[in-house]
Amino acid sequence: MATTFADLEARVRGLESRAQRTEEDVTAIVTTVIETREDVRWLKRAVQALLDQAGITLEPDEHEDG
Repeated sequence: MATTFADLEARVRGLESRAQRTEEDVTAIVTTVIETREDVRWLKRAVQALLDQAGITLEPDEHEDG
């Protein structure tokens, strides 16, 4: 059975729809990663402030990236 132009159009619309959903999903993932990274930075600063206030010193983790 030959593929009609209408069939091809429907396939293209389906692919465009999937591409749009994928783009939205990737955007949501990137946003979550950025927000999480900012939360971790805040938590690190808060924990460090608590440690400093309590006079507790920790050795730096050799695997820590700063």
